[in-house]
Amino acid sequence: MTHPPGAFVCIVGPSGAGKDSLLAKAREGLVGDDSIVFPRRLVTRPRNDSEDHETISQEAFDEGVRNGDFSLHWQANGLSYALPKEVSEAIAGGKVAVCNVSRAIVSTVFERFPHVYVVLITAPPTVITERLRKRGRESSASIAARLERNRNLSAVLTPDLTIMNTGPVEIGGERLVSFLRRVVEKTGNANAPA
Repeated sequence: MTHPPGAFVCIVGPSGAGKDSLLAKAREGLVGDDSIVFPRRLVTRPRNDSEDHETISQEAFDEGVRNGDFSLHWQANGLSYALPKEVSEAIAGGKVAVCNVSRAIVSTVFERFPHVYVVLITAPPTVITERLRKRGRESSASIAARLERNRNLSAVLTPDLTIMNTGPVEIGGERLVSFLRRVVEKTGNANAPA
């Protein structure tokens, strides 16, 4: 039996907006719902407490690109990122795949998958600056450059949902869960508007 194609939900937003925190809350809220999957990104950065990802070496990343082992791949901030093949397989099987991706590749996602939704998770610049400072991974100049890129990238984005992540993580997480449930409903009905 063939399934109607599922959907890709792009979770986008600036570093420090709290994307991983809201994704973790949504994952908790959707335990047992096998119509939604949350594949983890592969990143050429060691594991850390502020980003949920699997670490991959640059050599393994390059080989994966050459062999076509990834659903998507991109470069950002001096790092290489990829999404595993399970993303394409899940969507082909009628599931909704929810992934944290760079805003710069959203147009590629729209070219690759039939049903795409964009969720922008953001916060005021002062909040993002403070969160990035607490991480201690970047200089003040690097943080300022990120904020400038955020303004430019957000200006060309038309999200289906925007979450201003300044309150308790439970509130933003519940908004994301509700949105994902609506995407499942729409994807299950081929005649539903996008």
